[in-house]
Parts: sequence; C-alpha cells; structure tokens
Amino acid sequence: MAKRGARKTKPVRRRPSTKKRNHQAHAPNSAIVVLSIVCLAFVTSILQRHIRGGELIEEFTRDMSPPDLSIKNYEQSSLSDIEVEVLNGCGVQGAAQQMTDYLRSRYIDVVKTENADHFDYATTLIVQRNEFMENSYKLAELLNISKQDTTRLMFQPDLSLAADITVIIGKDYKKIEPLKKFLSRQP
Repeated sequence: MAKRGARKTKPVRRRPSTKKRNHQAHAPNSAIVVLSIVCLAFVTSILQRHIRGGELIEEFTRDMSPPDLSIKNYEQSSLSDIEVEVLNGCGVQGAAQQMTDYLRSRYIDVVKTENADHFDYATTLIVQRNEFMENSYKLAELLNISKQDTTRLMFQPDLSLAADITVIIGKDYKKIEPLKKFLSRQP
C-alpha cells in the first residue's frame, strides 16, 4: 500500500549534454568568422586599389601603317638562306639555346640545337659544311670573328648534315660582343 501523504514523484528528465551543444554552436560561428575575414580582405584590397588610383591601362593608338612582318624581314636578310646547327661545346646549360635565339633574331635559320661531342671547346668555332665559304664569312662577321682566324673558322665538308654551317659554342661564348649585347637586353 501506498503511504499516505507521500507525494508522487515525476520521473526526472535529464538535460542534453552541454558538450554536444557547444560543438554544434561553434561550427556556424567559425564559418561566419572565416567568411568575415575573407570579406574584409576583399574590401581592403578594393580600397587600396581605389586610393592608389586604380591600375592604369595604356591607351592604344591607331597606327594605320601595317606592322613589319617577320617574313618580310627574313626575305630581305642576306643570311636567311643559311641553315645552321648550333652545338653546345662549353657545357653551360642553355648556352646553345641562347646562341640559337640570337641567330634567329638575325634571321638565320637554325635547324638543329644540341650538345657537341664533348664540352672542352675553349673557343667558339664556325665550321663550314658545304662549298659556300662566303656564308661562313657572313656568320663570322655577325659574331665579330675575324675571317682570317683559321683556328675558329674551319672548312670541313659534310654533305650528310642538314646544315650548311655548324656553330660549336666554346667557353668564350660570353665574350662574343654581339651575343653579349643581345643577352643583356633579354628579360
């Protein structure tokens, strides 16, 4: 029997854990903070650009004359029909490509660029591969090499090669004045 005067007690309801509730509440707050920082960065960037006056865009002038085309300059060049192979004989990485870029800027057709048989060439050589020695003289003049310098200007015919002239870059290639000037103007 139940005691008189005893109160009926209701079952006690437990509250959900506050730890679980805290994690759920922090996720949206964290996202809001991160997005606020990103928005603040954008606003700061826009204000800085506005204060500096924005980015200047150069005005284009309408030049009615047609630009000089490379093919036109190439056809007018007396060196355009010379086919050259460039070989890196000094071992400096990129030397053959630098020489190739220089020769192409002078409208010379470089058909091959690669390493030489060894990297012990002290001086840059111009080797004529067919009977037209005057092409070697033109190239020597372009590189400031004397026509009378037989140690640097050679005649070794080899009709099996695809090139008229072989340029073997030696350890002195940075002393070749025209190439030196060309490289100083490159970015």
